[in-house]
Amino acid sequence: MHKFSFEFGSVDMFTAYGFRIRKRHRLLKPPLRERKLIIPEKSGAYDFGAKYYDELSYLVECDTIKELTEADKREIAYLLSFKNRIVFWDEPDKYYIGRIYDAAEIEKVGGIGTYFPLTFICDPFAYGATVNVEIPSNGVYVPEYAGTAETPTRIEIANNGSSATATVQITIRTRRENY
Repeated sequence: MHKFSFEFGSVDMFTAYGFRIRKRHRLLKPPLRERKLIIPEKSGAYDFGAKYYDELSYLVECDTIKELTEADKREIAYLLSFKNRIVFWDEPDKYYIGRIYDAAEIEKVGGIGTYFPLTFICDPFAYGATVNVEIPSNGVYVPEYAGTAETPTRIEIANNGSSATATVQITIRTRRENY
């Protein structure tokens, strides 16, 4: 991937369209989703506490080193409207999952060097690589969680051996926060 660029899905946006990133704006943490109930004829609101996060709005300011046709713009608008992986050159080990909802941003793309913003609406957090691990012979594996927030986990167990397995036992423990 070219420096100061990004990949969307399997498309290197610099190679395909000449996109260069001038600046990125994102919060380190997305906003919490409010859970409040406003009581009619009473001051204030009942707060049920905020536990979950909203989507992340990620503004990427770009320019292009290629002259783009109207057909290119339509293709870009179509491509970026589907949810896909977004990988930035300076964080190749992380990716976001997002899309652009407002294709009007692509209309601003003009000639060489033209500035245009792209606002991606993404899942709340960055993702890391999928980890494949062989279970040790003692049958105990304690995974290391490198994330900063509670997220769903997917575990797949495959018997790659030649004999059948009689029992598989999975014990799940979670770190619980006080709310």
